[in-house]
Amino acid sequence: MTGFWGDGGAYGAWVAHLREWGAGGDPDPAALPVLRPEDWAEDTWRRLAVHLQEAVAARFGHWSTALSAAAADRAGAGPGAFGRTLAHSRTGLRGLRRFTAHPGLPEHVREELGSLVDESITRTQQALEENLDGLAASGVPPGTVELMRRELRDNALTAVLAEERAPAPGRPRRGLLRRRPAEPAPPPDPWGAPPPDGPPRRRIIPG
Repeated sequence: MTGFWGDGGAYGAWVAHLREWGAGGDPDPAALPVLRPEDWAEDTWRRLAVHLQEAVAARFGHWSTALSAAAADRAGAGPGAFGRTLAHSRTGLRGLRRFTAHPGLPEHVREELGSLVDESITRTQQALEENLDGLAASGVPPGTVELMRRELRDNALTAVLAEERAPAPGRPRRGLLRRRPAEPAPPPDPWGAPPPDGPPRRRIIPG
């Protein structure tokens, strides 16, 4: 495949799409070309992986900010308000997961990118539960904390992990993204903490 540094080509189309989508836009994913592992050298795939991860991190950050704002707006709205906010926020997570399964990406990229998003969702759920422990320790009435804990678990963000992203046939070729242990990302904090920048990024193998 040629032309991706000049007129843009398939590489340029994907990068432009990722920048718009990561900034909160809604470009049409159906317009993206299909990418095959043999189209580019490994270093080009690594550069695209950087754009993919940056876009996902930015989109996750927009989701986090929206969740924090919605939870703050509904604070004190009574039983069920926090749970409804969490349930509504899962729409954004579904969109993130759906994008990671875009059929234009090779399967190994879909699997690794999808795994990154799913791990971030799990860490966010865990950290939100830990935040509730902190609230209890800070003197918030136990009844209030337990109500929020029930709503958090009944409307868990991780419920989306049981949903299918999209079909992904073929055999994976792993290794584009290097896994490394990481501390859990700070979750969106509906109780006053600033929202996080996005999910933790994995180190890209230098090209």
